Amino acid sequence: MAKQKYRELEADELEALKVFAAENGKKWKDELAFKYWYNARVYRANDGKERPALHRLRNDLGPSWLAKFKLEA
Repeated sequence: MAKQKYRELEADELEALKVFAAENGKKWKDELAFKYWYNARVYRANDGKERPALHRLRNDLGPSWLAKFKLEA
C-alpha cells in the first residue's frame, strides 16, 4: 500500500494547532479529536478567538493525519 501524502499546513493552521496544544497539554490530540473533530465543533481558544483552521484541517486531512502529525517544538 502506498504511503499517503498530505499537503503542507498553512500558517494559520499551524498556529491554531500550537495554541490548542499549549492550552490542552500532553493529551491535546485526544482532546482535539474526541471533543472537537468527531463532533464537528469549532474550537474557541482561551483568548476568545475562534480557530476555524482546526475545523478546516479536520475536513481536509482528517483523523488519520492527526494521529501521525508531530508538532515540532
